[in-house]
Order: sequence, then structure tokens, then C-alpha cells
Amino acid sequence: MVKFEISEHINRPVAEVFKYIADPTKLPEWNTIVEEATPSETPVKVGTRVKQRARFLGRKIESTAEVTEHEPDKRFTTKTDRPFPLTISNAFEAEGSGTKLVVMMEGEPGGFFKVGEPILARIAKKQMQAQLDTAKELLEAQVPAER
Repeated sequence: MVKFEISEHINRPVAEVFKYIADPTKLPEWNTIVEEATPSETPVKVGTRVKQRARFLGRKIESTAEVTEHEPDKRFTTKTDRPFPLTISNAFEAEGSGTKLVVMMEGEPGGFFKVGEPILARIAKKQMQAQLDTAKELLEAQVPAER
């Protein structure tokens, strides 16, 4: 079992951070693993399926993730079965003048990935932290919305 949690403070309002992170079409902008992500419907909601084309540890992966939780400005969770059963939960909360984003990843590697499970968690955690750093940079570089 691979399981870890990371968090990031983003100096943007919760609504902006949620809108960006929960939009599958924005995923390739901040997640270097994902080459393409296409939702089955918009707006995204519980039950929406997201077709993804990705590259992880040198392997091409095509998968479909399902949105299992979609609570605007609070929680966004997806589950997929490729490259192995994997759940990614994102929790959003106001923190000072910005947002605290907590990401929890839980998966059960099998096949090729089972062999390297001990290092897989470290690699995945490091990559996820780098991706959150990128999302933070992109969000904080945006001009604030007019109120």
C-alpha cells in the first residue's frame, strides 16, 4: 500500500484554488505526468469520468478516473484503477489570506509497480509535491479577479 499526504499554502482564495485544481482540463498545466485530461461532462460533478493520458516512470498510461467527491470549495476526490487502484483526495480550507490545500494519495500497486513499491511512494510523493509547487506558482502569478 502506498499512502501519503502533503499540503501547500497557496496565496489565493479558496474558490480560485478549488476551481483550478478541480478542473481536469487544467491538469496538464500543473501536473507534468498528465499529458491530457478530458472530462465526460462539464461542469464536473460526482460521477464525471475523466479520460487521462499520462506518463509515469517511463510508462505510457491511459486511464479513466471517476470523480467520487465534489464539494465546491471543500473537497475533490478521484479514483482510478490504472496504473493501479488509486484514490487522490484534495481538501481545501481558508488559511490566513489564502488557501491550505491538503492532498492525500492512497493506492495499491500491482504488477510492475508492486516490485518497486518501497521506492514508488517516495517518487510519487516527491512528484506530487513538485506538481503542487507548480500549481501554487501558476495560481499566485494570476492577476486577482475583480470583486
